Amino acid sequence: MKNKYIWIVLIWFYLCKLNAQPLNYFPDMVIGNRSFTYLHNINYHFNYRFKVNNLTLFDTEYKVNKSNIYFIRNTLSYNFSKNISLNTAFGIKNPGSFFTVSAQFRTQKPTYAYAYSLGATYQRGLTLEQAISLEVSPQLTENFRLYFNVLAIANLKYKEYQRGLQLIRLGLKEKKASYGLALNLDQFNNNIKTLENTGIFIKYNF
Repeated sequence: MKNKYIWIVLIWFYLCKLNAQPLNYFPDMVIGNRSFTYLHNINYHFNYRFKVNNLTLFDTEYKVNKSNIYFIRNTLSYNFSKNISLNTAFGIKNPGSFFTVSAQFRTQKPTYAYAYSLGATYQRGLTLEQAISLEVSPQLTENFRLYFNVLAIANLKYKEYQRGLQLIRLGLKEKKASYGLALNLDQFNNNIKTLENTGIFIKYNF
């Protein structure tokens, strides 16, 4: 059932890409010491006010006894202004489906982009969810930029750090392609279970 849901979402966004100009697709792949990771962001702008986003993450271990990670979130955003939006999201992640309502502040310049969101998520109970995204890309030479990106998401309950992830990228950006070193960190249930994956990444902005 979960696989069927995943493929429906991916096919829908692919069809949108074929038929609509306001759609952006950003795949990111990591070959690491523990696992192979595929991550993408897809944004579709209906107009200035409304946008949908799909964030999908699959992390598959090389071992037989796998600790596979999945995270699929579909978000509808309403922009109150250039910097502030209200978001409603639903999706699935370890250990099941979830629903989120949040507010986000974001700012973007030619050399950096920053976003912070705060809201409530329901997944087998209510949690406080915070997310930070930061990308810095100053010009190094005529053809290359430095590329530094961090995505961090945390779900907190009273006296419990339920779920957290941090994705860190450091490398070079050349036109629409970025590549370099990657570090993925995952925490579950007050850090009772933690996973990390270090390796190399490549990202392309379509």
